[in-house]
Amino acid sequence: MSAARPATPPPDMSDFSDQVKKLKTLRRGEKPEPDDQEQRDVDQEQPRGRRQSPPGRSRGGRRPPPAAADAVPTTVRFDPEESSQIDRFVLELRDDAGRRALDKAEVVRELIRMGMEHEPTRKTLLKRLR
Repeated sequence: MSAARPATPPPDMSDFSDQVKKLKTLRRGEKPEPDDQEQRDVDQEQPRGRRQSPPGRSRGGRRPPPAAADAVPTTVRFDPEESSQIDRFVLELRDDAGRRALDKAEVVRELIRMGMEHEPTRKTLLKRLR
C-alpha cells in the first residue's frame, strides 16, 4: 500500500509579484514608487543639502583631458570673490550633472567648445566681449 501524501500548498509569490511589477515599470522608463521601508532607508543614507551622485560614468565631456605631459598649461586669474562664486558654480554643475568629480579646467574646455560649435553662444560671447 502506498500512503497518500497531503498536498503541499503553493509557495507565497506575493513578494515576487511586487518585484516583477517594479521591473516592468523600470523597463517602461517610469520611476517606481518606493516602499515605505525603502524610502526611509534612502532618507537615512543621503545627507541633506548635497545629493549623492550615482556611481558610473565619471566624465561627461566628449573627450578626456590631455595627459599631463601633453597638456599646455593656461592660467586664468580671478579676484577672491569671483573665485569663490566660480567654485560654487562648478560644484552646482557637478551636482546637477550627477558627477563625482568636475574641475574648473573641464568646465572651461567645454565652454570654449560650445562657443566654437554653437553659433548663438558665439554671438552672445562676442556681444559681451565688445
